Amino acid sequence: MKKLPILSLLLLFFMTSCKTPVYSLGMSENEFTAHYKGATTLVEKSAERTVYRRESTSMIPKPTMYYYFVNSKLVRIDEGERKPYVIVEHTSK
Repeated sequence: MKKLPILSLLLLFFMTSCKTPVYSLGMSENEFTAHYKGATTLVEKSAERTVYRRESTSMIPKPTMYYYFVNSKLVRIDEGERKPYVIVEHTSK
């Protein structure tokens, strides 16, 4: 009988420790920064938009994600745009 409370606590611990942050389009910038303050970095702040970057903090590498806010609402989530490593110029003779 004593094992049941211990197993219940362990199960509860495992269920709550695996929670990942949930970002949804339309959430406010204040809500985003309040909940995920340590995990994000401000990249750009202009009159048109505000951009935050979230890098992976886990042992498993994940892509860096960018969060775009317009009028204090989350409107876009992506991995950013990468520049090509090699630019090949095709010329015909």
